[in-house]
Amino acid sequence: MNEPILNPEQLADQLLLVIRRRPNDRIELEKLSKKFNADQPTIKTAIRLLISLGYRIKLKKSELIFLSAPDSLIETELGYKLKSKIFGQNIVCYNSVKSTNDLASILADDGAPEGTLITAEQQTQGRGRLGRSWHSPPGTGIYMSLILRPKIKPELAPGLSIITALALAQAVETVCPGEIKIKWPNDLLIGGRKAAGILTELSAEKGKTNFVIVGIGINVNQGVGSFPEEIRDRATSLRRAAKRKVARVELIKGFLHKFEKQYLQFISKGLASALPKVRKYSSLLGHPVTVRAGQKKISGIAESIDPQGRLLIRTDNDLIPVSAGEVTVER
Repeated sequence: MNEPILNPEQLADQLLLVIRRRPNDRIELEKLSKKFNADQPTIKTAIRLLISLGYRIKLKKSELIFLSAPDSLIETELGYKLKSKIFGQNIVCYNSVKSTNDLASILADDGAPEGTLITAEQQTQGRGRLGRSWHSPPGTGIYMSLILRPKIKPELAPGLSIITALALAQAVETVCPGEIKIKWPNDLLIGGRKAAGILTELSAEKGKTNFVIVGIGINVNQGVGSFPEEIRDRATSLRRAAKRKVARVELIKGFLHKFEKQYLQFISKGLASALPKVRKYSSLLGHPVTVRAGQKKISGIAESIDPQGRLLIRTDNDLIPVSAGEVTVER
C-alpha cells in the first residue's frame, strides 16, 4: 500500500494525473481512496482544491467525473504532456508581476537552469522594445520569459530574436493559418496589426554570453475593447483573427517545442537553415522601408535577411545591412 500523502496540494496533483486520463468517465472515490491510502473525505478535500483552481470536476457522494482543465498559466497545466526536453522543464508561475523579464534576470543571476520558463497572468510594467510598455491585462494574453544559456559569442545573440519570431509564427500558424507575418526583427502581425512582440535581453562580458532572456507577449483572447484607445487601431489578438477563443496553455507548449528545435539548430549551425522560413513569413521583404536607429535613417527596399539576422536594405547606391532599428513600411 502507498505511503499516505499528507500535503493536500501533493495529493491533488497526484489525483489529477489519474483522473484527467479518463475524461467524462465515472471514477469511484473508493478506488481512489485505496490507491492513495487516504480516506474519502481527504480525497474530496483534494478534489475541491482542484475545483477551486478552475478544474471542472463533478463531485458526487461516491464518485467523480473529470470534465475539463482550466486554461490557466500554472505549472501543472504547462508541464502536462510537454514535448520539449529543455524548455519548460523548470517552470515558475505568477498571478501578477511587474515584468517577467525582470524576474527571469534575477533567477538567471541566481543560477536558474537553461530553459526555465517564467509566466504571469498579468504584468503591471510589461516592457516592449525601445523602452515602450506592453499592455498586459489579466487572464487574456500570454506573458512569459525564457532563460537561455547559449554558448555563443554575444554578437550572435540577435539571431535569437529571429528564431524566436520564427518559432512563434509557426506556433500561431496552427491557430490562424496563413495570416501571420514577422515584422523584422521581432514583432508578429496579423492583418498588419501587432499580435505579439519579443524582447531579448543579453548578459555578457569579455566576448562571453552569460545568459539571454527571451521575453514574449502575445495578445491571445483580447477583444477590441480590451486595448487602450491609443493602440486600438494598431493591435489585434489571435481570438479576433481566429474568431474563437484560443487555448493559451496549448499555444505555449506548442511554441516551446518548436522553439527548442530552432534553438538547438541555431546553436549548432547558425541562422542559415532557418532563413528561408523567416523570409517566407516576412512582412517587409520587397517593400520600400525606412529604418531609424538613433539619429540614423536609411530608406530603400527591404531586400533580404542575412545569416547574421540583419535586414538588408537596397538603396540607390548600395546594399546596407541593418542590425537594429525601428522599421516603417512606406506606402
